[in-house]
Parts: sequence; C-alpha cells; structure tokens
Amino acid sequence: MHPDSSGGSHIAYIDVLRVLSMISVVFLHTAAGSLRGNLGSPVWHASNVLTSIMSSSVPIFFMISGAMLLNSEKTLSIGFTFKKRLPKALMPLLSWSLIAVFYFAAMGYIMTAEVNWADMVSKLRHITSQPVTVHLWFMYALIPLYILSPVLKKMTDALSKDLMRYLLLVWVVFSSVLPTLSALAPARFQSFFILDPSYNLNFLNGYLGYFIMGYFLFKYEKPVSKRLLAGIIISDSVIISLGTWYKTNTSGQYSELFKGYSRVFMVILSIAIFLLIKEVFRNRRLSDRASEILGVLSSASFGIYLLHNLLVNLLSRKIMLGPAPSFIILFGCFFAVLFLSLLCIIIAASFKPACYLLTGLTFKNACESMNIQYFIKKFVKAHAKASKAPNFDTKNRAG
Repeated sequence: MHPDSSGGSHIAYIDVLRVLSMISVVFLHTAAGSLRGNLGSPVWHASNVLTSIMSSSVPIFFMISGAMLLNSEKTLSIGFTFKKRLPKALMPLLSWSLIAVFYFAAMGYIMTAEVNWADMVSKLRHITSQPVTVHLWFMYALIPLYILSPVLKKMTDALSKDLMRYLLLVWVVFSSVLPTLSALAPARFQSFFILDPSYNLNFLNGYLGYFIMGYFLFKYEKPVSKRLLAGIIISDSVIISLGTWYKTNTSGQYSELFKGYSRVFMVILSIAIFLLIKEVFRNRRLSDRASEILGVLSSASFGIYLLHNLLVNLLSRKIMLGPAPSFIILFGCFFAVLFLSLLCIIIAASFKPACYLLTGLTFKNACESMNIQYFIKKFVKAHAKASKAPNFDTKNRAG
C-alpha cells in the first residue's frame, strides 16, 4: 500500500498483494485486543495463528512501495518526488491526524462532558515526533523512504544483480538474523550477537531493506516452485505461532517476539508470500469482473489503511473486542470495519475537495477507479451495452 496505487496500468499480483495486505492489517488491529486478554482461549489461539501469517502485511506494504517507486523513472526526479509524490502521502497523513485528534476529543467529551483541550494541543504539538494514533506510524516510516527514493533509485539502477544480492544479504544478517538470535538466546549469550555501535550499519536498519527487497523481487524474474514457497509459508507460520504461544505462556503476557517485523521469521515469510502471489498471478488473466473488483479495492487500500483503526476504536467502545468473547464477535467486527472503511473511502473520494486530502488520489483518478462517479459510469455503460444487444426472443416471435 502506497499513495501511488491508482491510475495507469495495474499489475495483477501487486494489486493482489496490496489488497491482501490491507485486509490483513484491518484484521491485525481488530484482533489486537483478543491477543492481549483471555490468553489460551480458542479465540486467542485462532487470532494468534491468523496474525502470525497476517503480520507479514506491513513488510509487504514496504516491499510493494519499493517495487513500484524504484521501478519508475519518475523517481529520479527530485522535483516530481517533492511536488507530486510526497504530497500524496503528507496531505492524507495530516488530514487523518487532525480527524483522529478531533475524534478522540469527541469520544472524551461523550465520556466526561468536557473537552480536553490540553490533550488536543499536545497531540498537535508533537505531531512531527509522534503519531496521534498508533496505526499512523507506518506513514512516519514510509515518508523518509519517499524522500530518499531518488537516491535509492539511482543506486539500485547502478547495482548489478550480484551486488544487490550482497546488499540484501548484509541487511538480512545484520538487521534481522543477529537481532533475532540475540532476542532468543539465553541472557548470558545475548551480547555475543550484539554489535558495537562503531560498526555503523544503522543505515540498513528500519524498513529500507524491505523497500529494496521489493524492488529486487519485482525486477528479477526467476520462476520459483509454488509448492516450495507454500511449504516455507506454512512451516514459518507454524514456527511463529508456536513460538508466540510458548513465549506468551511462559511470561504470562502476550509476546510479539516472533512476530516482530525485523525478525528473521517475518523476513522469510514476507518474501515467500510476495513470491508465491507473484508466481500464482504473474501469467494469469483475470476476468473483467475480478479485475474491476481488484482495482477498486487496490485504489481504496491507502484510504482504508488510514481510516480503519478509528472504526475499530469506535466499535470497541460498543462491543467487547479486548478480548472478543467469541468468534462471531471477532469476525463480525472485522468484516464490519472492512466494509464500513471501504464505504467511507468511496464516499470521501466522490467529493472533489475531500478526495485528495483523505485518499491521496486525484479526483480524476478516483473517478476512473473507485468512487461513486466511477460506479455510476460503469452502470450506465453496462445498461447502454445491454440495451444495444439484439433481442432474439422478439425477433423469433416476429418471424
């Protein structure tokens, strides 16, 4: 999911990855309360297994962004980056941050009959250093990659395939394997896997590696066995699920040690899912209806991401989600949040002043991909096509 997810030609497997990741993120936040309470219940175990797989959605979002941005010649233009691309991320971030501030103020007023002006001012004053609501952290990690994208594009264009592999290997070893071993090792051995700061490999930390990995997997076409990839995904998901259960069971509180985005388990899982979806959909021609649905969901994914957690918060005030008492409540709320988020974004994209601010799409792109005007045009076109079709029953009766 990145703001440039609409307009132009769509790549089927990228759209599928984007939509699946968007759906997964919505479930992650809907199930968050169920993972932190009623430990060991059937709902907890189901949430643990599903989120073990779905936690790969965030790394995959970064990989999609890297695949799209570093493959575009426009990325080399600093002017294009700052005039076109950054505003598509910054304006919706600021808009939804303001909406979140007023939303939480309104919820506070409903509960206490007072407006907490000090809290509102504090959130706005610290908006550059701290997201006003937790799920917006993703944008704070993505925007620096946008800023660096012209340099990264020039660098990746110049690197040979072998040097790209070397760079990614260094990232995996120093930013994933060693920290994972340090976290899992007994306390007396943990320092063995911690490097002195003088090694100065911090530039490879964060999500830069995923960003470049996405481009690498997108650019270099080499068929990979779908059975092998499926086996890796299943095995890795089992390890993450069992590891999370073990750590949670022994500590008495929910542990995300195995699900951390920089953990080697998550790196392997994210790469395997990216490649499997690519292999499945790379040469597959989708039906017109499937392509249309996929295009709508893909175009709406950025807005859905920015909105959905506010709806999760709103529902959790009315329905017990922390933890959810049953599968019906958990999955009912998940589908409700998903549907309402999509509906709200479609409506928002239908009003020109709100479209860009809330979705990152130009009104023209929204009219071509997912707003109410788009659906009206599709309906009118289908109706006109149907009316022009020959009526064989009438002809037969006339004959």
